[in-house]
Amino acid sequence: MRDAQNILGTPELANVVDSLREGIQIIDREWRYVYLNAAAAAHGKKQVKELLGFAMTECYPGIERTPMFEQLRRCMQEQVPCSLQNEFVYPDGSRRTFQLRVRPCQVGVVVTSIDVTEELKLEAQFRHAQKMEAVGRLASSVAHDFNNVLSVILSLSSLLIEDLKPSDPLRADLETIKKAGEKGADLTKQLLAFSREQVVLPRSVSLNELVMESEKMLHRLLGEDIELVAHYEQSSAKVRVDPGQIGQVLLNLAINARDAMPEGGKLTIETETVLLDDSYATEHFGATPGLHVMLAVSDTGVGMDHATQSRIFEPFFTTKEAGRGTGLGLSTVFGIVQQCRGNIWVYSEPGGGTTFKVYLPVSEATHEPALESVAPSTLRGSETILLVEDHEDVRLVAEQILRRYGYCVLVAQNPGEASLMAERHPQAIQLLLTDVVMPQMSGRELAARLLVQRPELKVLYMSGYTENSVVHHGILDSGIAYLQKPLVPEALARRVREVLDARPLGAAAV
Repeated sequence: MRDAQNILGTPELANVVDSLREGIQIIDREWRYVYLNAAAAAHGKKQVKELLGFAMTECYPGIERTPMFEQLRRCMQEQVPCSLQNEFVYPDGSRRTFQLRVRPCQVGVVVTSIDVTEELKLEAQFRHAQKMEAVGRLASSVAHDFNNVLSVILSLSSLLIEDLKPSDPLRADLETIKKAGEKGADLTKQLLAFSREQVVLPRSVSLNELVMESEKMLHRLLGEDIELVAHYEQSSAKVRVDPGQIGQVLLNLAINARDAMPEGGKLTIETETVLLDDSYATEHFGATPGLHVMLAVSDTGVGMDHATQSRIFEPFFTTKEAGRGTGLGLSTVFGIVQQCRGNIWVYSEPGGGTTFKVYLPVSEATHEPALESVAPSTLRGSETILLVEDHEDVRLVAEQILRRYGYCVLVAQNPGEASLMAERHPQAIQLLLTDVVMPQMSGRELAARLLVQRPELKVLYMSGYTENSVVHHGILDSGIAYLQKPLVPEALARRVREVLDARPLGAAAV
């Protein structure tokens, strides 16, 4: 058997080839390895001496039945080069994927191999991220349009119910309509959470404290046949999140775990401060290196196969039978974690349970003042409000609500009309209530223009869509007063009263 120096010509060239990360092997017509560099042997998890001089079929029993072997045979017989991707299954069941280039040579074939396992994994993660982003944009658009429809349904049904006597036979039907509208509003909230456009007010908090506060609720949710175990790392690290959203994450993960353990089992919750290094960030698309607090939720349930894992965060995807769940629980979790600039990964095997790991970046803020919220003593008022809304039905119900609570309302269907009204109205205007996304000019641009004429004007923005100049991926700009659609009479009246009663915010409110 010829050694590497005889084949490659000089010791120097042999040393260079042997140090390459690309595997190189020469196979003769009897399928024996006549040359391998160190990388080629490592790709097969063997030493060069274990392979050199031996036939492939001896070293790797069963390889002759693989498509890769057939490609080598064809190249050797027909003297035709080829390229292929080969997934190699090791005796322990692990798998690696290699990009092979096969070229005919005098003794047989030369095969070069590159391990592309990690690249393919990242490509799959990237494609999945693109798909989720596209679905998120669609969900956001649907939620925006649906919120306008729900504003009309919820507002008019609420106003009509107020006008009817308790004994009126129509009242029950209107209550049913209202409840259906509220369910629709819940769905749009979940869609907005998935698309990272649910409006939140994040602050720096201890993740341990948030999880501990949820334990009693989780015990009641899981029932007696599921054991709840919690392990909290003693750490002062904090994360910047909306506390209510973390409760939502825990709730949805616990429900998912409970449903995966119909015969009972064990649910384990863990927190730990971890450092995600560059290697982790490289292997997990969308992850960022740095200090994170990990929240892990593990169950001993039925587990999931790879195909199911690849779709669990998609809206409306569910493995449950019809009528059980909406398929929005895990997509809501996904959106919340993304909105917190974190990432979530699932680890599961059929019959082997499931672990969800949520990584939230450690907050650098040392102190944040608590937000003060003073409940208004009354929802009624007599101030003048300039209402600007380009959606006709929403504009009509908003006007009706405000007038019912005693306000004087100036109504404009676009920013241009609102500017003229503000210029010509002789009395004071206490509040601008404006939609954010409108043709020609945004609500924020309109507010900036009107505040030049009327510096005492207070501003309340409303929208069912958050990708705009006031709310960025659901994070509210500092000093902004905002009302998320769909509009509901009492919520609208309360928010209007809060803004009118608040101290002036000056330029921060623009």
